[in-house]
Amino acid sequence: MFKKNIVKITIGIFASLLTAYIGISVIAANILSTPSRIFDPQAVSVFSKPPEDVHLLAADGVEIAGWFLPSKLNQKAIILVHGMNSSRTVEFDGHFPGFAAGLNREGFTILMIDLRGHGQSDSARFTFGITERRDVIAAVNWLKSRGYQPKSIGVIGVSMGASTAIGATAEDSDIGALVTDSAYAEVYPVMQQNWSNVSGLPNIFLPSTMMFGSWLTGYNLTQSKPVNEIGKIAPRPMLIIHSRSDPFTPVNQAYALKSANPLSIYWETSATKHAESYNTNPQIYIRKVSDFFNQNLK
Repeated sequence: MFKKNIVKITIGIFASLLTAYIGISVIAANILSTPSRIFDPQAVSVFSKPPEDVHLLAADGVEIAGWFLPSKLNQKAIILVHGMNSSRTVEFDGHFPGFAAGLNREGFTILMIDLRGHGQSDSARFTFGITERRDVIAAVNWLKSRGYQPKSIGVIGVSMGASTAIGATAEDSDIGALVTDSAYAEVYPVMQQNWSNVSGLPNIFLPSTMMFGSWLTGYNLTQSKPVNEIGKIAPRPMLIIHSRSDPFTPVNQAYALKSANPLSIYWETSATKHAESYNTNPQIYIRKVSDFFNQNLK
């Protein structure tokens, strides 16, 4: 009788722990796959002339909001793509609009977009660039509808937006050149490194959270591996920007991307925070990016 009771108690404890484990994982997956909406309407004040509000339609019907800043100096256009839980107004710690204005003064037409689920775009779950790339491709198509020619359109993406931009550029041959800032080569190792800090949970919950996140989104989130796609971009020009001291996305992720696309240019900065290279020295950053796009867009 005593042994039977022990077995029942053990089974009960195990069932309770398993239920709690699954429940916590599902909740974490729901939070992980739901982007935070952060949008600063006052950010538009940085522009000398208000940008045009635009709304694009991605291939799967998701509406994407953006700002369009035309230039009369040339027909070269750049699409700016923010990172996770950010927006066109708050990337670079709120300096993304200033960066866009700087590139616009250099003569480029600028299209800034809010990725799905972010800013003022339609709601959608987060897939680490798997579906978000459709938003970038929609931006390319919108620019072409305005008369911008293939290969005259470039993309710069930051953090998750950079990895998203790699996927979009690999798929869309009309993108003439790409700049990535703080991109990851594979999402899972970065999640492993940052999981406890991001979620407050021990790493034992990461595999199950990613599994349930994949179930919620309909996509295998662990398959977000830009390193497997970056080779398709060559021989189109690519500039990889990364800080040697990035605490969130280790610099070895950038080395992996560079190795997978040997034709790419690599610029390593001294920034001490994730995606902070622009804020460390805005003038040098704008000059580096501007020179790259001027040389490589038609």
